Amino acid sequence: MIRRSLIGGLIVLGLTGTALAQNSLGELLDGGGKKLSKDAVKSALGGAQVSGKSVTGASTEYVYKPDGSFSGNLQNSDGWKSGAVGTWSVDDGGKLCSEWILTSNSKRFKGCGFLYAKADELYYVESDSDRAAPIYKRVIKK
Repeated sequence: MIRRSLIGGLIVLGLTGTALAQNSLGELLDGGGKKLSKDAVKSALGGAQVSGKSVTGASTEYVYKPDGSFSGNLQNSDGWKSGAVGTWSVDDGGKLCSEWILTSNSKRFKGCGFLYAKADELYYVESDSDRAAPIYKRVIKK
């Protein structure tokens, strides 16, 4: 009987933890997340080491310089690794845009999105209007 109660309690805890996880922009906003302004994005990124999962699932770690350049490394789920170098900018609406090249194969990429804050956590999302858009947690160290 105790074993069943323990297993039942663990299942409830697991479901509760999953239910509280935020996976979309809508859930982040409903939980109190706020979009960062242009100045807040520049302040957060300039001179910072930023890590997290990319929109393709790769683990990334970049250093963003105040001059609008960045460099770092990424690794996909298969273990493939590459360096990357590029530039970043933020428009008046807070949209963060980057262009970069992979050092291993010279492939070029570009993308834009927004940073959101909730408490002391930051998230990247490609849209500021699509509530179903997935969010990606960022760890920023200065």
